[in-house]
Amino acid sequence: MMKDSVECMVMPVGSSIFEKLTISKGIRRFDCLILNGFISIAGGMCWASMGKNGLCKDLLAERLSKEQCCKLGGSSVSTSWSPTDLEPGALFFWRVLGDGVPCTKCKASCTDVECVSGKKCVMRSGSPKCICSPNCKQRDGFKGPVCGTDGVSYKSHCRLKKRSCRTRDQSLSVDYIGMCQNSCNKVACPTGKYCLQDQNLIPHCVKCATFCPRGLLSTRFVCGSDGWTYQSPCHLREAACRIGKAIPIAYKGVCKKSATCATVSCKSGQKCLVEKKTGRPRCVTCNLLCSEEETSGKRKDTNGKVCGSNDKTYHSWCQMFMDACATGVVIETKASGPCRGDKPSDVFNGNWNYVNGSNVLIDGI
Repeated sequence: MMKDSVECMVMPVGSSIFEKLTISKGIRRFDCLILNGFISIAGGMCWASMGKNGLCKDLLAERLSKEQCCKLGGSSVSTSWSPTDLEPGALFFWRVLGDGVPCTKCKASCTDVECVSGKKCVMRSGSPKCICSPNCKQRDGFKGPVCGTDGVSYKSHCRLKKRSCRTRDQSLSVDYIGMCQNSCNKVACPTGKYCLQDQNLIPHCVKCATFCPRGLLSTRFVCGSDGWTYQSPCHLREAACRIGKAIPIAYKGVCKKSATCATVSCKSGQKCLVEKKTGRPRCVTCNLLCSEEETSGKRKDTNGKVCGSNDKTYHSWCQMFMDACATGVVIETKASGPCRGDKPSDVFNGNWNYVNGSNVLIDGI
């Protein structure tokens, strides 16, 4: 061996044998890794899953034999193993800069494979895989089409369950029986729930507040946008639930016919808007953050668009809310979807600093 050379033991990618390569002393060991493969260290690597390309990136544990790795993975169908450990530099290269590390699955069949609830094991391309397969034979009280909490109509509860599984959206459930409606008129909510329309006039089945505090405390009085005084915000929400339509809080205290934005004291961070028809003041939190999609109108369909009480079409309720805050005039949803014969409005170019609209349903428009 030459005096000015170093010996490096490498295993080329895809090879099962070791090769001795002699490289010049000036080349760093990491360069050797990238050029020739990865350096072998005793043991193997255990991976949580294998990608669609047949390579692994999600490291579970290092320096384990295949038997130890597969035991660690238990009944999981996705646990995989590669026979060679990697040094930190090589591991970074293959996981971040490369497509992954060659690996093999622990399970070769569906035997002893336990999938999570709602899934079953099937063989796909010679490998076991857990696929969505909800228990649709179980009697759950839902027959025929159902409206999901995502506002989408499904032919059956089973279809909704499959959608929930495939999108990994555990919050997706049945809102009410039947096709999704655009008002509460034809919505039959389950026992204990009431139909309530949101800011887009889309109906939802919700539970109404039933334990509002008793007693008359003037410090808790609020004036609703309907001109009625309520004992507390809780009582206002209960009333809104009963009638099936949101009632925003106009301002704190008893309602006054002579109230104006000059006489009403709004909370810090709020702005006083005026209702065009009645002239009533309304305190609104104008720090709502709208996404680009909600203001750009890039979506080709009409989902999300609303017709404002000013007969103007907006790309979203959020954009309409921004316009109201900028003009100082209350704009409410007249109808879900574009106004008749109208084109989507241009994006409003205001100079407001919208940050977070967490209180919109309570004190918003």
